[in-house]
Amino acid sequence: MSRRFPVRPEEFEIAFIEQVFDAAPGSLKSLTHEPVGTGQVCDSYRFTCDWSGGDHPATFIAKCPSADPTSRAAAAFFHLYDMEVGWYRDVADHCKALCPGSYHADIAENEQEFVLLLEDMAPASQGDQLAGASLNQVRTTLAEAAALHSFEPEAGFDNLPWLHHGDSNSELLENSLSAGYPVFRERFSSLLSPDILDLGQQLVDRISAYIAFQPDQPAITHGDMRLDNILFHDDGHIAALVDWQTCSLGNPAHDVAYLIGTSFADPAARREHEEQLVREYLDRRTNAPDFDAFWVEYRRYAFSGFIMAINASLHVERTERGDRMFAAMAERPAHMAMELDSLSLL
Repeated sequence: MSRRFPVRPEEFEIAFIEQVFDAAPGSLKSLTHEPVGTGQVCDSYRFTCDWSGGDHPATFIAKCPSADPTSRAAAAFFHLYDMEVGWYRDVADHCKALCPGSYHADIAENEQEFVLLLEDMAPASQGDQLAGASLNQVRTTLAEAAALHSFEPEAGFDNLPWLHHGDSNSELLENSLSAGYPVFRERFSSLLSPDILDLGQQLVDRISAYIAFQPDQPAITHGDMRLDNILFHDDGHIAALVDWQTCSLGNPAHDVAYLIGTSFADPAARREHEEQLVREYLDRRTNAPDFDAFWVEYRRYAFSGFIMAINASLHVERTERGDRMFAAMAERPAHMAMELDSLSLL
């Protein structure tokens, strides 16, 4: 092949995998794959290896560019592939937050071609965005969020250019939401109540104020910390955070509010536990702000899941499950924002 790495599962050659794992030529007897996950921005596959010798993984996960050209173009436009490759290439091995180990990470200059070979976390399984989370799932994920937000690279943030894609994406997001919200409103009119859709319009009208807010203590943030992007053990404890395609330098309150706001299917359960969950998260962070200051930011970022639902739904391939997922991602944080009077902070 002309490029330096494969981008579709059928392009993975035995010689390439042997090279990645520093295995002797001819030691990989066979290689098979099957699709895994429900991602809409890229495609993931579990590869099974039949090795003749050596201590090499029997399986690994390969992440490839989406086969859908719309999703692939959107990923390049918002630098999503570059951010995820950057995370695994430059940070993952040094940060205590749980994520799969990386065997190989590479991306082309056009940012539409990339490959990630990752540790297979089976039997851990993906959370269910539609069904919602257990309290234990949210609590253990917030512990990893605290580890992530406490991490500071030895060389500083400025030496990781991919961390700063969020700056340019903010302007793109503002324009995209203003132009695209009428499309979102019509598309989801049968899935979301009028009061939620009205709140969405008020949010879009004030999106400049939302985006302009700058944190006092920026940190590396996941950016899409929701159940579909988290792997759990059977007992509800987190196994790993995955899908780092929105990883950037940002406000830690975004991740916390996003996770809590999108995870509880029952608003009463979220109301009952959210303050304690935030306090526990802050207790785990190094150099954490005081609760009152963070709580204001948490209230402001109650909209984070709603914004992601609007923006992502406009830029990826449309599916039935995707529409139901985006509706849930909009509805739950919308109720949260109403109860926390988040609009008054914009």
